[in-house]
Amino acid sequence: ELAELNFGDVVLTKDQNHLLTRNILKYVENIHIYQENGLPSSRGILLTGPPGTGKTLTCNVIIQDLDSTVIYISRNAIKDTGQITELYELARKLAPTLVIVEDIDTLGGVDREDTDHPLLGEFLNCLAGVEENQGVITLATTNYPQNLDWALADRPGRFDVRIDFGYPNETVRENILIKYLKPLQTKGIKVKEIAKKTEGFSGAYLREIVQQAFISAFEKHDYDAKKVVVTHGDLTESLKEIEKQKAIVNKENRRSGPEVSEQLYG
Repeated sequence: ELAELNFGDVVLTKDQNHLLTRNILKYVENIHIYQENGLPSSRGILLTGPPGTGKTLTCNVIIQDLDSTVIYISRNAIKDTGQITELYELARKLAPTLVIVEDIDTLGGVDREDTDHPLLGEFLNCLAGVEENQGVITLATTNYPQNLDWALADRPGRFDVRIDFGYPNETVRENILIKYLKPLQTKGIKVKEIAKKTEGFSGAYLREIVQQAFISAFEKHDYDAKKVVVTHGDLTESLKEIEKQKAIVNKENRRSGPEVSEQLYG
């Protein structure tokens, strides 16, 4: 069961918000207009970006904001060929339907380098094959768009719109920090200063900075919740600890590939 979320719970840029609204929320709401004008009523949206930048959270928000059928496919949900076809048949029957495919580049355990895998071929056919997906919107996410076959990533009719969830800029980082600090008792925190020092940090890392700062303050006050006040010093100490962890993760990434950071902060 999903926690109750809305668009106030995810920090998006103006462009990201506009593209999601135009191509999913408003598209589903007005899908009959496209059909009446002889236009396709299917749509494909691909969310790309490093782990921890808000793709999954955004999908969860859309699920709760959308008044239609939703079919959610996790990367481990598909085991055999034929399952994707069955899900799209169901999606067409229950249209309007949003099909969400998490981590499309590893769908069903597919190796990121295996572009000829039968599951990917089946997915391509479902997106733009003989059967028209009238009333079906596909929203997929990937941390590694460079590993997707061009037939999947660069073909209108399969994925019409690509929305990049890169690392947040300084203004967005400031807004993310404010969001996570808002429920806490704080004193003397200079959010702009922390935002300046966190270039290249994902939203997940920023959340962890606030989390560790609270844990540290809680500990300093002998775990008395009524006395906990998070200070700028707590946040600065937390940032230093996260920087150490981030350095270790980056080192392991260079040695073992991208999976490590995804496991820690995906």
